[in-house]
Amino acid sequence: MSVLTWIAAIALLALPVAGHFGLLWRSSYLQIHYRRWLIATAAGAAAAIPINIVELLLLRLTKIDLLTLPGSHPSAVLFSVLVAVPLEMAAVTLVARALWRMRRVALRGGLSRALETQEGVAFATSTALGFGTIDSLAYLWLQGSGWWSVLRAVPWPATFTLLCGIWGYVLGRYAGRGMRSRSFSSSWLVVTVFAAVADQLLFRRNRVALFAVAPLLLSLGLLAVWAWRDNRTTTSSKGHTSSSRVSLLPASNSPSLDAIREAFQRRDRPIKLSWIIFGALVTSGLMATGVVAAVFLAHKLGLDFSAVERTDPGADALAPLTLLGLCVLAAFPVAGYLLARASGTHSVMEPAMAASLAMVLVMVFMGLAAPVSIVFAVAFSPVAFALSCIGAWMGL
Repeated sequence: MSVLTWIAAIALLALPVAGHFGLLWRSSYLQIHYRRWLIATAAGAAAAIPINIVELLLLRLTKIDLLTLPGSHPSAVLFSVLVAVPLEMAAVTLVARALWRMRRVALRGGLSRALETQEGVAFATSTALGFGTIDSLAYLWLQGSGWWSVLRAVPWPATFTLLCGIWGYVLGRYAGRGMRSRSFSSSWLVVTVFAAVADQLLFRRNRVALFAVAPLLLSLGLLAVWAWRDNRTTTSSKGHTSSSRVSLLPASNSPSLDAIREAFQRRDRPIKLSWIIFGALVTSGLMATGVVAAVFLAHKLGLDFSAVERTDPGADALAPLTLLGLCVLAAFPVAGYLLARASGTHSVMEPAMAASLAMVLVMVFMGLAAPVSIVFAVAFSPVAFALSCIGAWMGL
């Protein structure tokens, strides 16, 4: 890599770090413990160095060469999904756990759960940001070959940080239990799966796969902003810090997390398996209709789907894939709306479970036809699930 490429890479990798600490500075409570977040970031960065060395040693022992093996090779996939990403997530968790326990020892009382939730997220994201930044720099140093390598490395710290913020939120919300709660274990497992998917799309696939990370990164960003604002509103309503620096975005009428939890509760009647199966079939049928509509529109617009099957697809494959993704995703809000109206329920639980079942069925069939495509299906699943819930909410 040239000097100019390195300068651009370092500048782009510094943007998430600057944004993260700028965000922490805007919270008058988190600003009090600013030194802790700096220490957490430095500790995460320090932990990334031995972890990368361990990964290199394991690659030598197993004789897996990621530079020559294609990203879809079973050895490369298994090493990334079962070894590398879980090892990295475990390292970040252990560092955050040590810092969290030190904070708990120094705790003097008088802090509400909402404020401790902020602390859990801050510890997790600060540690993950330092780890992810060094991880990307290590990738550029060992495997970087140009601007495409920079485009692969730059989104990783933000994606990894936002994912770790999910189990950080659970850690802070259940501060008394720490990492021993079942909620934390479940969230940690889900986050690790999505981190493995993001690792596959960014570092192990062709160039078109880079754009598949965008929906996942956008979903995580919106979820982070939403949770931050909801936590800010809760904190202000309880009479805690209400400095103007806490406000990041103007007030809106977006539903709170408590409203979302209430929408998933079974208030009117038990969940009926028949409606879930029916909703999954409707969703699957609408997805098939979306595929047909995408092919028809592509034919009218002169788009070539065969460009996707090339060894190194370029920009020509992006347009048909985008059209196909939009047509398929459009099935989820429509199916959620129809199921909510037809079932007469007052909860989004059944449409959400129907969408989940439909996604599982799609992954099974895609796995039988092309196992590599499961990675893309998992990457788009948060968007599909959210769209289904939005459609059901409108149907209610």
